Amino acid sequence: MTDQQPSNPLAAAFPSPPPFYQHFTPENLNRIAALRAAQQSEQANASSDTHSTLEEASAPNPALRLLDLPPELRFLQPPEPPAEGIYRSFGDFFNVSNFSNHLNILHWRSLNLS
Repeated sequence: MTDQQPSNPLAAAFPSPPPFYQHFTPENLNRIAALRAAQQSEQANASSDTHSTLEEASAPNPALRLLDLPPELRFLQPPEPPAEGIYRSFGDFFNVSNFSNHLNILHWRSLNLS
């Protein structure tokens, strides 16, 4: 007369990984590396062209356009930094260009590895 406890297949100690982790395969990593290399070679050819203007040469190299990529490669391209230089996370605003927060400013001791 033992009562069977109904098992709950949805209960788990850890949540399932997000579905986009399946896109990080060696094949997809090789494909995105090839696309990035092709884009860099195209930009190098364009900058070595004698007909390029000074504005084109001084312009920063654009990243791969996210919407130009196949859907399975879109998760492998990191997003571009915010154009304004400020982003919001957990209700606070952070400045992207402010990298002057060194350990001493934050009152952290550095580790001596020698």
